Amino acid sequence: MRLLPHLFGRFPSRLHLPALSLGLWLAISAILVISSSSVIAARSGWDPDDQLRMVQLRDFLNGQSWFDITQYRMNGDSGAPMHWSRLVELPLVLIILLLSPIIGQPAAEMAAGTLIPLLGLGLTAYMIGRIAAALASKEAGVVALLITLISPAVLMQFRPMRIDHHGWQIVMAALALWTIFWPNKKQGGIVLGLAMAIWLHISLEGAPMTAAFFVLLGWRWIFEKAHGQRLIWTITSFALASFALFMGTQASGLFAPVYCDTISPPHIAAIAIAAAIMLPAIVIAPKGWPIRIAIAALAAIAALGTLLALAPSCSAGAFGNLDPLVRDYWYIHVHEGLPIWHQGMQAIAALFAAPLCGLIALILLLRGATGKNRSDLRIAGFFMIYALLLSIFIFRTISVAVAFAIPVIAALIVALFQHYRRSRSPLQRVSLVTGMLLLLIPGAIAGQLIQRVVARPALAQASTASEKCQAASSVAALNALPKSRFLAPFDMGPAILLTTPHAVLASSHHRNEKAMRDHIAIFLFAPDKARAIITKHKITHIAVCKGEAELSNYTQRNPNGLWSRLDKGKVPAWLQPMKPLGKNIQLWRVKI
Repeated sequence: MRLLPHLFGRFPSRLHLPALSLGLWLAISAILVISSSSVIAARSGWDPDDQLRMVQLRDFLNGQSWFDITQYRMNGDSGAPMHWSRLVELPLVLIILLLSPIIGQPAAEMAAGTLIPLLGLGLTAYMIGRIAAALASKEAGVVALLITLISPAVLMQFRPMRIDHHGWQIVMAALALWTIFWPNKKQGGIVLGLAMAIWLHISLEGAPMTAAFFVLLGWRWIFEKAHGQRLIWTITSFALASFALFMGTQASGLFAPVYCDTISPPHIAAIAIAAAIMLPAIVIAPKGWPIRIAIAALAAIAALGTLLALAPSCSAGAFGNLDPLVRDYWYIHVHEGLPIWHQGMQAIAALFAAPLCGLIALILLLRGATGKNRSDLRIAGFFMIYALLLSIFIFRTISVAVAFAIPVIAALIVALFQHYRRSRSPLQRVSLVTGMLLLLIPGAIAGQLIQRVVARPALAQASTASEKCQAASSVAALNALPKSRFLAPFDMGPAILLTTPHAVLASSHHRNEKAMRDHIAIFLFAPDKARAIITKHKITHIAVCKGEAELSNYTQRNPNGLWSRLDKGKVPAWLQPMKPLGKNIQLWRVKI
């Protein structure tokens, strides 16, 4: 415990948060690079989304249009429509273009895939530290910075080669929350609006949190007109940035197709309607909070009504109109998008420990807070609790909930340390130290405790074998075959696209819904029906990794389906078994 007095009791006056942020970030980055060296070398990313993002990035570098995000090696000749924004690819492209002439494209991809996530981690840690400093003290900022850099929920989105959009969502969330505590209302509003616009452009998953920011700003304006300045600049910045980002990424502009999983013309219209109502009202500043609340309600209703009138199908959400077969065999098994009660106990314990600790910290801190400190804690608490509730229903948003909880946890740790310094009771000092350590790494402790209770070694071994089989290094062995069209499990498809010139029918990406349905039907239906679909898509090979959860679902639902029969060694005459490749990739060739 001698280290704590050094950090807090005699905190060096010349050591500022930016300098400390840089030092700690460099240390953690070095550890992450070393621990991720095999993934960096393979340029494979951590999951199918990272792999397909790299494929999309290479297609762009090879001449595919900025406005065209179709994946032409899926779904046969027509290609598969994608819903991803190219915005998150820009930093990667810049580094690759800069370094490729010097070190070659493979090494440049490794450098870009390593540097960009780590920069995102550093930015996030710094901003979370600044939020904690605003809530409590410089010491709290240091503690928040440290917690962010060792938080599993945050780190898993910023590991080297984690190049998908999830990390950037956390960066925008942290930036948005930080601006709320900026004293300059104009600057804070402009940056907040920009952060939310980028967040929504990257992924509509940010819509609920964007609504929360507008609810808070609107509430403060309703009951105190002075807050109108921040709100007016936020709305203006958000509307203009949303329009600019949309027009800059859509070749058809406002005549672009309507989608419910990304910003589309109806969303732009809804934003414009809300801005047209709110901006004049804030300028006029009507007296009486009932009038202001009526105006805010009118803006919200008009925006929602516009969206639903122009895109009625969006009332069911991004996945509300999925084909029933795709929903039953794919969507309900994508656990990260489902509520908490569909998750494993270890994941729940490890990831929800920090937000729950944040809730406890908020309650304890509010008991002694007064004035501006109490007001700031309430604001931080509002977003923390909102994010926590959101993550209960959409599990993959938990990283933002953890990030929002860290400043409050850090403030409590500093308060506990002050008690520690004043205490003379050995028992109380030990209790305080234990409490501080638990608050520093609650997720790691909770996850380990649950693992010891509910560990399933056999299941873990089967999962590991399947993951090794589907790894990019294993799938690369398919290069031994002539250029082909493959049917492979959804999560294996992106690895095939990344490491080989082959094509696949579908992956785990929902806009390719018709091909996904046919993919499921081939594995699920009887061999004769499956063959007809295979012929339609000109599929030449089937490749699988046994033990894949997706395949187990087909076996359970139809014991007489194509995959069930293949798994039992009952191969139809129109398929020819081939020698396994890679780490036990099972192969069959479709006979002409």
